[in-house]
Amino acid sequence: METIFRYRVLYADTDAMGVVYYGNYLRIYEAARGDFLHKIGMPFSKMAKELNIVCPVVNAEINYHKPAYHDEEIIVKTSISNLRGARMIFDQRIFNSKDELLNDIKVTVAFVDMEKKRPVKYPDEFDKLQLI
Repeated sequence: METIFRYRVLYADTDAMGVVYYGNYLRIYEAARGDFLHKIGMPFSKMAKELNIVCPVVNAEINYHKPAYHDEEIIVKTSISNLRGARMIFDQRIFNSKDELLNDIKVTVAFVDMEKKRPVKYPDEFDKLQLI
């Protein structure tokens, strides 16, 4: 399963040259992951409230290809490439309106029990996903 998240680059996202500051892509990718989980019916807030699980990022590998600019609409494509045990790997890519790849990231999150502060198996609700 792959979702699409559209984002208009804010002035606050950019540096003095009007391009998105490299660190701000992490925040945009986070928003797209949250959108993905909402679309599959398992948002972070539901995991925390109902299952007592949080999902901290344990690794992020990003590759920059081209810049995004202030007021440009960008498209974030998000999918899960691996789901095993207490870990889930998101594959995400950002494109501009010309369908040019701007950057891509592989983000690993862990499923952690909030009380025990220990990794736990991913929720059963994720079994229905078709991984890419």
